[in-house]
Amino acid sequence: MILYCGLLLSLALPLQALKILDPEEVEYIRTNATATVGDSVTLDCGSTMPTIFIWGFTKPGTDNNVAVAYNYGQGPKLQAQSSSLGHMLVPFNTSALVIEELQRDAEGMYTCQALYDTDEGTRITFYFTRLDVDDD
Repeated sequence: MILYCGLLLSLALPLQALKILDPEEVEYIRTNATATVGDSVTLDCGSTMPTIFIWGFTKPGTDNNVAVAYNYGQGPKLQAQSSSLGHMLVPFNTSALVIEELQRDAEGMYTCQALYDTDEGTRITFYFTRLDVDDD
């Protein structure tokens, strides 16, 4: 988690106007989702578009969080390793992660780390979604 906070902060450096609020004010939101192999699922990363976001995936039984998608102001980008989980996309003007043709290996913890540039300063929110994948 420290690695991702550092990554978010380093990505924020080019945005000259960002002022980071007290790190103890980071918000953590946890949800669960269930989907079936072959179907699609949408994982939310807040109700408003963050300035910067990074989606990570952790396979059950490991502590290795791998980036699968991100947007740091240049439009969403998907990482090649995401293809084993299904067909991933980030719909236009959102931070949601959509996984179509869901694979069994997609089961695990998804973390969206969102950085919001507000008038009061920069706010960081971590959205944790535990995805359970059922066989069809």
